[in-house]
Amino acid sequence: RLRAHAKEDSDVEEETREGRGGDGDGGNRRSIAAGALAGACEATATCPLDTIKVRMQEAARRSQKHHGIIATGVSIVRNEGVLALWKGWTPLVLGVMVKKALRFSSFSSFKSMFADKAGKLSAGMTFLGGVYAGFIETFAIVTPSEMVKIRMQTNRMESRSLLQVVPQILWEEGLLAFYKGSLPTLIRQTTNQGCRFLTYSRIMDELKRRDHQQKNSYWHSFVAGGMAGGLNVYLNTPADVVKTRMQNQVTTRNTRPEYKNTLDCLQKVARTEGMLALW
Repeated sequence: RLRAHAKEDSDVEEETREGRGGDGDGGNRRSIAAGALAGACEATATCPLDTIKVRMQEAARRSQKHHGIIATGVSIVRNEGVLALWKGWTPLVLGVMVKKALRFSSFSSFKSMFADKAGKLSAGMTFLGGVYAGFIETFAIVTPSEMVKIRMQTNRMESRSLLQVVPQILWEEGLLAFYKGSLPTLIRQTTNQGCRFLTYSRIMDELKRRDHQQKNSYWHSFVAGGMAGGLNVYLNTPADVVKTRMQNQVTTRNTRPEYKNTLDCLQKVARTEGMLALW
């Protein structure tokens, strides 16, 4: 899950920057559009790794032997073809594009309300701003798009395309099925964005202070993105595993869910597979 943090943390840099020149709303719209386009490119490039990640998280639940990243990828290609690595691409791209726009606008609105006279946020308010952005994106787009994406990536649905999977879920499981795993998704997104906005900006400030520079450099972005991204992945992977398990269980009137809720899923995974299964 480190795959996209460098790009996302560059978005954090843009979102937390003190000033944006005189472009006003036009500059903001261009930034949102650019972020959405970059998100689409990022999702396309990293979709294979995301598919492999989801398959690895699901392997133990299906009583399959756990394989590493390379072995899992090779297995998918051998059994399903190369294009299978891009399963779930459509909901992933749409979700990322909308998510980035929401993240930018929600954090900007938060900053406009709570920034000091110099236009800056304290460490605590920066964290809360990230949490606020994570909360908005969780219910607006992330949970439904992740649910559909995971169903497509794990072959749980008879249908193959987005236009087939969405109606099938709606018909068999109801509208609320799109919000399965909302709590672990909320935990993942809020802590993810809160930590990212806080740690990335603080690491960047420290690097610039040590190098006696006023402007950010690519090297600073690389180091800060790697450090902030590594911390976020470590903290959020358990919530991501629980989210995947809950969203991938098909629950109809005639079936009994394997996991009743977030806590039940967390306890069962830890008890039957060991604590390391959460990572």
